Amino acid sequence: MARYKQGLAFRYIQNTKYYRDRPWRDDLGSIPATRRFKNYPEAERLQLPEPDLSRPANLWQCLAKRRSERDYTTNPLSLEELSKLMWAAQGVTARAGIHLLRTAPSAGALYPFETYLYIDRVEEVTQGLYHFNVADFSLECLQDGSFNQLITRACFGQPVVRRAAVVFIWTAMMLRCMVKYRDRAMRYIPMDLGHVCQNVQLASTAMGLGSCPIGAFYDDDINELLGVDGEEETVLYLITVGNL
Repeated sequence: MARYKQGLAFRYIQNTKYYRDRPWRDDLGSIPATRRFKNYPEAERLQLPEPDLSRPANLWQCLAKRRSERDYTTNPLSLEELSKLMWAAQGVTARAGIHLLRTAPSAGALYPFETYLYIDRVEEVTQGLYHFNVADFSLECLQDGSFNQLITRACFGQPVVRRAAVVFIWTAMMLRCMVKYRDRAMRYIPMDLGHVCQNVQLASTAMGLGSCPIGAFYDDDINELLGVDGEEETVLYLITVGNL
């Protein structure tokens, strides 16, 4: 047991604690406005339709029915279903000064992550890799084509990844949070993404879709696919979605 206490996990907890005798300082003012959102201005953009939120869903039933589903059919998602999933994940619900408040909470309203998608089967959408533009509620096409086998291999060959209609890929933007919260940011970023992922799972359940969070993957394989450096921006979490 003693050797585990010398490992990275235990040291991480100790080194990210707040202590009364070590004052915490807020460095928020040092965040450049250009670093609050990421976009790809040269990418072809697909505007997502305004999600239809008029159909009610019982929260308690969704919580009771939510499961990690791994067996999907080959039926595609509709563009409207994708729009609802994106809104559940990162839909803007209010503005507070420079901050775009969203459907999930985030420490300091910093939202220190970016949302990418591998779209395999969605009606009216070309198969390929996309980045979600939060401010415009649109998808920016990074690469056309099938990346199913590559992403499946990167996720240890898990069949659920291969079967998915859509794979959400979230990267952590380390400095976006660390400039305010320093080492403590390494607690907040995974918390933030947990909130977002649960939103996607509940939305999937409400629409009769299946979803499954993925935490096991070769990080740098996916970083390379997305064209991110693996340091300031690195993959942190995935979730698959498909028809049941």
